[in-house]
Amino acid sequence: MMKNTVLVSSLMLALSGQALAQEEDKIWSGSGQLGFTMTSGNSDTETLNAGLNIKRETEKWLSEGSLQLLRATDDDETTAERYTLSTKTGYKWDDNDYVYYSTRYDNDNFSGFDYTMTTGIGWGHKFYDEEKKKLITEIGVGYKTEALDIDRSENNGAALLGKLDYMRQITDTVKFEDVLIVEATDDNTFIQNDAGFSFKVTDATAVKLAYQIRHNTDVPMGVDKTDSLFSANFVYDF
Repeated sequence: MMKNTVLVSSLMLALSGQALAQEEDKIWSGSGQLGFTMTSGNSDTETLNAGLNIKRETEKWLSEGSLQLLRATDDDETTAERYTLSTKTGYKWDDNDYVYYSTRYDNDNFSGFDYTMTTGIGWGHKFYDEEKKKLITEIGVGYKTEALDIDRSENNGAALLGKLDYMRQITDTVKFEDVLIVEATDDNTFIQNDAGFSFKVTDATAVKLAYQIRHNTDVPMGVDKTDSLFSANFVYDF
């Protein structure tokens, strides 16, 4: 099932890429962020938090992709290891509404799941999307696979998908952002919220303080339902 899902995702991305290539009036933009901490002495710890987000929007199409990485060690023992890959392609009916196809692949070695993968289609609405403020919502339906660490069995089923993307420029140098995603199935509901303040350093760089919460309503025995991460990151916009 996973191979079929990946194949469909690749095909959709290839087709959308051809459509996007026909419109040459826009270019890709995005941001990269990196956070790293290290201690030595009585305790040797290292934490790496990195991310890359890219997007492209033309008169009729929009496309986004992101890769998020997290790795932490304590006295040479790995205590956190996760990477998440997300993609989205949308067709705009008008300036405020679009239909989209999305995928999200999550591999977290400490979540109780070997991996999760979600694909879906849905409708997005821009209440406003300006330089100093943004509020975009999405709702859709899809299919989700959760592979369990304990016995490599899989939970497969239909999923209800939701997303809220909010941004507000508070001052000329301070910006608040919050992104909420929800994936609900009969077996489990996954919720992730990323909130943070960005402090502008130059036109292209900023320092961001971020707080992430990830929650699963149903997890394997012995695994916590909620994970949280506080990070300080250097951000570069391009």
